[in-house]
Amino acid sequence: MGNVVSMCTKKALVAGIEAAKKTLDTSIENEKEENDFLIGAPAIVEAIRSKQIRCRIYTKDKFHAKAYITHTKQAVVGSSALVGSSNLTVPGLTTNVELNIQLRREVELLQDWYERHWKEAEDISEEILKVIERHTREYSPFEVYAKSLQEFFRGHELAAGE
Repeated sequence: MGNVVSMCTKKALVAGIEAAKKTLDTSIENEKEENDFLIGAPAIVEAIRSKQIRCRIYTKDKFHAKAYITHTKQAVVGSSALVGSSNLTVPGLTTNVELNIQLRREVELLQDWYERHWKEAEDISEEILKVIERHTREYSPFEVYAKSLQEFFRGHELAAGE
């Protein structure tokens, strides 16, 4: 994951990470409107916890490149990659006009380029995990009841006669 704006100071970096977390937080809330159970989210949480998925942010320069590299289990098939403009978003995958090219022979060069940038990026997996876990945590019936009472009585102050 690259940062969207160029960041000159540590303060700007922290603000950028906070903005990314807020965007993730909002997008998960929006998804909950259509999918009450966020099917698949617990598997993502577990994959981040077990380090099968790692999230990093590259902050040295503006990072706008998109490269999707896949490696097969069978050496005969070999690796392949897509390089282009597509984002892994609903519009990027469904409605935007995007341009991508599939590579088969130059994958090793692309992998080297990726690894150089990956090593320079900062790990933000824990921050991403904290945002996702807030939305996927299962609550006990008592916690739901207590929160309901809290919301019901919010703003209600006892009068002198009560």
